[in-house]
Amino acid sequence: MTQSTQQAPLEGARDGSAPVLVEAPVVIEARGVGKRYEMNRHRTILLRDAARMAFAKVEKDYFWALRDVSFQVRKGETVALVGPNGAGKSTLLSLIAKTAVPTEGSIRVEGRVSALLELGAGFHYDFTGRENIYINGIVMGLTRSQIDAKIDSIIEFAELGPFIDEPVRNYSSGMLARLGFSVAAEVDPDILIVDEALSVGDHSFQEKSYARILEFQKKGCTIIFVTHSLPLVEKICQRAVLISHGQVLAEGSAKQICADYKDRVAGHQLDGARSPYEKVTVSVWKRLVAFAAIASLAVGMAAAGVKFVLAKEMPEQRPPIADKYDRPK
Repeated sequence: MTQSTQQAPLEGARDGSAPVLVEAPVVIEARGVGKRYEMNRHRTILLRDAARMAFAKVEKDYFWALRDVSFQVRKGETVALVGPNGAGKSTLLSLIAKTAVPTEGSIRVEGRVSALLELGAGFHYDFTGRENIYINGIVMGLTRSQIDAKIDSIIEFAELGPFIDEPVRNYSSGMLARLGFSVAAEVDPDILIVDEALSVGDHSFQEKSYARILEFQKKGCTIIFVTHSLPLVEKICQRAVLISHGQVLAEGSAKQICADYKDRVAGHQLDGARSPYEKVTVSVWKRLVAFAAIASLAVGMAAAGVKFVLAKEMPEQRPPIADKYDRPK
């Protein structure tokens, strides 16, 4: 069943912040989303794995970048994700953009997504700016003919005319940000995801980007925004979600959440309810299997006549030519 795309009415927020959409269809919905990464990963070596399984207490050590995250975003909203560094904001954007898969829970996204994630994401540094425009455009769902029609406006917006045929490895961080945003802005998406990459641009490009975001808002585009600039959040966002230690601590109007964020930072209260780390202990049956594997290996080597000789028991061996250079006593 397709959802209605009619623009929902606007209702002014009580605290004076940007208006909030009412009864618009939900286009992003996260339910109990969690993302886990394994710590201290190593190359598999049978003997070492068996020894660690037999004698170590911890089998695996995990870090939860996100845990039990649930929220909704309605069509046409501009929602900011705010929080300290390492809170899990960029990981959540990656899940929405479907460049990563959640470990637990589910996330539903409806519509064409255009994502400007971390700086340089999706660029091949040996290719030119023009070639990367085609690569990124195709990845975002555009055809070759559509990119041909848009490439002049992309280059003009990025202000990279003299350098567009240079390898992007020679670009500055600001040039990379301009190129990435210019491609993402020309896809005409239903959902635009913008990470903190815009903060590296100069003032003039930031003003152009802000004007383009306002154009997307007027068209009814849904925007997910990550930035550390709280005044910008209050200026362009209807709602905000506060994230810390991989958990949603609060959500509400942009002005309310920004004030809450400032208070929590001042009071050193940005600790999550759960520890983001998880240790998995070695089960009894795995320990028994590991001991059996090591014992079988030892018995097999003994049967084959392999002997272990300590270094201190080995006699000292001197090459015959060494006697020629010995000093007389």
